Amino acid sequence: MVLSNRAGAQCLRGFGVTACTDLTGFGLLGHLVEMTRPSNVDAEIDLDVLPLLDGAQECVAAGMVSALQSANVRLRRAVRNQEAMVAHPRYPLIFDPQTAGGLLASVPSESAVDCVTALRALGYVHTAIIGRVLPAGEALEPLVLCG
Repeated sequence: MVLSNRAGAQCLRGFGVTACTDLTGFGLLGHLVEMTRPSNVDAEIDLDVLPLLDGAQECVAAGMVSALQSANVRLRRAVRNQEAMVAHPRYPLIFDPQTAGGLLASVPSESAVDCVTALRALGYVHTAIIGRVLPAGEALEPLVLCG
């Protein structure tokens, strides 16, 4: 949210990005659902490594969320283990309706670490590997949270 995504998007192309979106009003969860469903894959996200703006977790803990967040919470049905993760302090943030948020991208696993290094060198210091793409399972819910 504090840096243009232009150079980041160009960098991702060099690492064989297979899917990418900017996080906006649908939040992390909404955009991840948009990426996994058409691709017929599942995904696992580690809540403990999500990059957050300073104070975001404290605001959510104090009950301060966007007025648009409730519309995104309906997507919780896409999370296979949401009951087990609902108490995680970062859980509410996956529904946060970002405006001009960062990029969510899928790159081949063998390129992921080098891609993160290159993005950080370009100034995207909060770049992180937040999860992994999994083969589609039998469950209707495509997403699993851990942390």
